[in-house]
Amino acid sequence: MEIISLNMRDKNLINSRGKNLIKPFKPLLKSMCPLWLIISFILILSGCGAAPKQFIRTNVNFQYIKKVAVLPFNNLTDDRYASEKFKSIIVMDVLEAGVFEMAEEGEVNKAIADVFREMGFREGELVALDIDSIKRISEKLGVQAVFIGSVESYGQSRVGGAQYGIVSISLRLVESSSGITLWRGFHSEKGSSLMRSIFGIEQKNEIELSRELSKKLLATLFGK
Repeated sequence: MEIISLNMRDKNLINSRGKNLIKPFKPLLKSMCPLWLIISFILILSGCGAAPKQFIRTNVNFQYIKKVAVLPFNNLTDDRYASEKFKSIIVMDVLEAGVFEMAEEGEVNKAIADVFREMGFREGELVALDIDSIKRISEKLGVQAVFIGSVESYGQSRVGGAQYGIVSISLRLVESSSGITLWRGFHSEKGSSLMRSIFGIEQKNEIELSRELSKKLLATLFGK
């Protein structure tokens, strides 16, 4: 390998030429500084979305929970299928986390129907889940905890002339035997951002937002 040594005179010459080359571009670089500051500020703002709100019960050993079930979600939106869409995403993300074994959806639906029939409710009747029904359903499924939740927003929102998707969900992990909430989380995602509006980037739809929301929310439980 060839090693080239520069004496002091050569170094001074190179430095002088370098300065002369940069000199014509100084006004341009100065004019670009405010632009880069603005872009940096926008990037910072676009990454400052609200974090999920969460509560986790202290002094609880989650290791005894081996199997869980995801029960049907309440749907507080105008989209009649919002709860089912969200539930399927939550189920996949809980399975992907690999922390709990999951009761099959068919088994869950059958257990719910059997319990409500035993409690004297008619098929198709709206029934609120309480501690007793959660306990009975859990016993039939052999689970130690259940996920229950409410889809609070799912669809398009309009502010001024801008329209964008928005999704919101509250989710709980409830101990089967006691009905105690072990973990609770809430999060909301919207498809619009300052960065997307300024640069004309396509807005995210409800399915994309739901996937992002689910992963962020469950990360507060699983730490992943």
